[in-house]
Amino acid sequence: MKTQTYLTCGTFLLLALVVSFSTSVFAQEILNTNDWAETECRSAQCSEDMKRLVKFSLNGSPDAQVIVALAYANGEGLEQNLDLARQHLKRALRNNDPRAWYIYSNWLKKGISVDADLVEAEYAFQRALRQDHPSALFEQAVRNLNLEGGTNQKVVQWLERAAKQNHQPSQYLLAQLLAAGVGVPADADRAAILFGKLSRFNYKESRERLASLVESEAIQEQTVTALQSESSPYQNVERISVSGTRITMESYIGELASTLDNMNIYTGRSTGTNIRGQVCGQGFAMCGAMYPAYGSPAATALGVILRKAHF
Repeated sequence: MKTQTYLTCGTFLLLALVVSFSTSVFAQEILNTNDWAETECRSAQCSEDMKRLVKFSLNGSPDAQVIVALAYANGEGLEQNLDLARQHLKRALRNNDPRAWYIYSNWLKKGISVDADLVEAEYAFQRALRQDHPSALFEQAVRNLNLEGGTNQKVVQWLERAAKQNHQPSQYLLAQLLAAGVGVPADADRAAILFGKLSRFNYKESRERLASLVESEAIQEQTVTALQSESSPYQNVERISVSGTRITMESYIGELASTLDNMNIYTGRSTGTNIRGQVCGQGFAMCGAMYPAYGSPAATALGVILRKAHF
C-alpha cells in the first residue's frame, strides 16, 4: 500500500543516491544539500521524461534503472507499480550498481516492494559497502559508533571514505568526533575545515560549531587564516540559502533523459550482450563488443550533466 511517509523518504533517498558517481565535487555538494525547489515529478513533461528513462533503463543505463525503480515504487512521474519497481531495480543489481544494492537493502529491511528479509538485507548492504557506497559507509559507521569510552578509529575510517565522496552526514559526524575527541585523538583543525566546508551549505549546525571552535582558540592560526582567506575554497562561494540556487527534480530528470539520449549508448541497438538491461563490461554480461571510453558505463550520465554545467 502506498503511504505518504514512504513517498517522502523515497524521494530523498533518490536525491541522495543518484549523485554517487559524480566526478564533480562542487556539484555533489549542491545536490547533497537536498536543497530542491520541488521534490515531486508531477508535470506532463516530467512524466514524459520518466517514460524516456524507462526506455533507457530497459536498454542498460544504471542511472535510469535506479531512478525508474524508485519512481515506480513511489508513483513519482510514473504510475505506482511495485512489480515494475522490482524489475528495474533487478536490472541495476545485475549491473552491480552500489546504489541499487543499498536501495535493495532498505527495501528488504522495511518490506517495501519486496517481502522483508533481514538476512538478505544485510547481504545487499554488504554488497553496497564493499563498493564504498557513501550511505552504506555512513550506516556502517553509525552501527559501530562507540560513545562509551571505546575506540572509534574504524568508525573514522568509514566516515573518511564517505566524506571524500562529499557525503555531508559523514562529514558532519566526522567533524563532531574530531572536535570532541570521541574515541579518537582530538583534531580541532580538521574538524574546523569540515565544519567550514559544510557551513557554505548551511548544513545543520555546522556554522555555529565552526564559530565555537574559532572562539575557543582551539584551532591553529593558519587554519583560521585558511578559512578566512579569499583564496580558500570555503570563501567566495555564495551560500545556497542566499543565492537561491535550486535544482529541481523535474529539471534533473529532463536533463538526465536528454543526456542519455545524446550519449547514444542506451538506444536499444545491439551491445554484444543478449541480457536486456545489462551493460557490456558491467555485472555478469558476456560481451562481444565494448563501448569506447566516452560511452563506458563508468562515465555515467550524471557526470556528463555536471561537467556540461561547469560545476
